[in-house]
Amino acid sequence: MCFYVLAAVLVDDSDLDDVRDELRLLRKGKAKSIHWRYEQADRQPMLAAAIASLPIRPVVAVCLHELGVASERVRRLCLASLLAAVSDHNVARVILDSRREQDDNDLKVLQAWRRAGRPGADVRMDFQDSEAEPALWAPDCVAGAVAWWLNGDPTSWRHLEAVTRIVDVDP
Repeated sequence: MCFYVLAAVLVDDSDLDDVRDELRLLRKGKAKSIHWRYEQADRQPMLAAAIASLPIRPVVAVCLHELGVASERVRRLCLASLLAAVSDHNVARVILDSRREQDDNDLKVLQAWRRAGRPGADVRMDFQDSEAEPALWAPDCVAGAVAWWLNGDPTSWRHLEAVTRIVDVDP
């Protein structure tokens, strides 16, 4: 069994600058950003605890699927589930970590939502490089903590569990 994890964090506009500043303070040394996969294992629980204390609401879409299911298909399902979940909060703008040439794939999910007239389909979707937008570091860390938990290491997840909503995605 495989899994795909896609995370979002909801941040009120009034808190966004403070969240960015706090995340910048969590960088190690001269690092330009925080990326869960590249952080040392002993820093990850500290990062998770710090992120859990921020004025954010993490939402994570998790899809358990069979080996051989295309990752882009599973990502589309997770992204659609996240759009549905954040629409409950009247989100006006979603910023995604740019995957450059694959950004069009994510836009197609939103366009399909608009054609179907789904709730939240009027959301604005923008793409930014994570080095330029510190707010993107939080969902990366939340997704990382969930992925580690699913792989059998709940150490960091324990800090985020109480503040994070998990959305199960059916493949």
